[in-house]
Amino acid sequence: MKVQLRPTGIIALRALPQSKMRTALRYVPPTTLIGAISYPLLHISDDRGETIYEKKTFKSKAESVIGLFKWVTIKTEGRPKLYGSLLKINTIYRGKVQSAVTSFPFAVFYGESTNSLTAAYFVDEDALSESTYSAKDLERAAWGITRLGSRESIVSVEDVKMGKAVFREANKVRTAYAFPFKGVNVHGKGTLQAVVDWRLGIGDYSNAKRMVMFYPEETVEVEGGLSIVELDGEVVILAP
Repeated sequence: MKVQLRPTGIIALRALPQSKMRTALRYVPPTTLIGAISYPLLHISDDRGETIYEKKTFKSKAESVIGLFKWVTIKTEGRPKLYGSLLKINTIYRGKVQSAVTSFPFAVFYGESTNSLTAAYFVDEDALSESTYSAKDLERAAWGITRLGSRESIVSVEDVKMGKAVFREANKVRTAYAFPFKGVNVHGKGTLQAVVDWRLGIGDYSNAKRMVMFYPEETVEVEGGLSIVELDGEVVILAP
């Protein structure tokens, strides 16, 4: 499933969700893509809970749908820059008004309307057939994505395409989609970013295992023992 997204200019993705003081991520991680579609998907099944309490830990309710996906990734058109603004936060504590200044880190896309994000969700058909959802539900949920991460990161869905994906092996490909930077040689520009490995769980990031993703600027050439999928004429590299 290929989802074309139009950002409003700001992507606020904190590396850890507990504080506004944490560094923002420059590019959208897979955990955010799962979270973005899980919210409307859970609403389709009238499940409006936001957290799961498991082993004395609260986790995101997105944990309950990650089994539907084999892999998720994103193509970013436009190079975002990291910024941090100073904000004054007012609170009321025991009847007294308090205020503080904090920083709000985020990534900014420059340009008028040429920047876009393309999310690719590869669905496990066996898992989907055993779930309460259908392919039509996933398509509806994709159209229902409104933001990526924090509430400031508003996006509009421009297009959703569904289709069959064919997996195959390759030694050299060109791709514009983010891929795991492990056991590969890359020719071209891009940014390395450590992200949470969503396949091991989502929501509790304190001790979560990270993986390094390469986010290409435009298209790069990648060499290695690659598992790939051709998606609407483009190549997506899967995790090893």
